[in-house]
Amino acid sequence: MPKYVFKMRYSLTLIVIVFLVLTSIDRFVGVNTEVSDKEIDGRAVSVLRGPITHVRDGDTFEVDWTPVRISALDCPENSTSSGQKATQFTRQFKGKQAVCELTGAKTYDRVVGYCSIEGKDFGQIMVDNKFCKFWPKYDVWKRY
Repeated sequence: MPKYVFKMRYSLTLIVIVFLVLTSIDRFVGVNTEVSDKEIDGRAVSVLRGPITHVRDGDTFEVDWTPVRISALDCPENSTSSGQKATQFTRQFKGKQAVCELTGAKTYDRVVGYCSIEGKDFGQIMVDNKFCKFWPKYDVWKRY
């Protein structure tokens, strides 16, 4: 068998193995972190899924570099000590998988949505830990 045929087979086999490994990793990582389609609110214009890549403040973070303003959540501004504490608390979620049901609204450069992190409602987490309040005026789906 010529050397180039062996190299081609080896390369092809290696590519297939890498593909299978990456596919398996993707499935493994997503098993416990994604919300099933049955749980997605039918009013969602779209769903944004991915890791939290940046935290701006208590009610805004970036999912896969897309800024998301959390609907119905009112957190203190970063210019206050309470706001800094809310932001610091939110930073613990950086790198975690988020699922955001987008309402279709935009504010500044941010999409607006209801997000869950590892299956838990982020707005509820922030209120339960006394960093933020619910803002009924902006609870467009009347979740809270």
